[in-house]
Amino acid sequence: MLLAVGILAWLVLFAFALRGARWAYAIFVVFAFVWIPARTGFHLHRPPCQLQFTVDLALNSILKYKHISLWAAFFLMTWVQARRSRCALPIAAIATMAVGILIELEEGATGTGMCRATDLLPDAIGALTGALIATLWRKRQAKAVVIPPAV
Repeated sequence: MLLAVGILAWLVLFAFALRGARWAYAIFVVFAFVWIPARTGFHLHRPPCQLQFTVDLALNSILKYKHISLWAAFFLMTWVQARRSRCALPIAAIATMAVGILIELEEGATGTGMCRATDLLPDAIGALTGALIATLWRKRQAKAVVIPPAV
């Protein structure tokens, strides 16, 4: 039950952040940073990270469609928050990868997951997917705003 409430809260924050609410985006990001350490009572240790890239590990990582969709959603939320800037796509990409790195370090430091360099692959694919969606969204908006020529 508590998990369902948590998921609902994440979805509500996501919806508001995607509509441009800065407060929702800020709360979402803070929860993202605190969620994993809070599950272990903030008991942290030096993260044992696996930095090797092998074909098997890479293939296993790029098939994590849930991670890809979550990181695409995070990219889009960040892009919406920064879209008034000319550098909105690079800002969203850097933020997405930075949060992905932090999450991997948190998983290793808390022992709740594996800290693997290859787990950044679905984050990058999600960021690319988000960038594609953002670009198509922007082009669609530009076509919708076309002003007809004066007669």
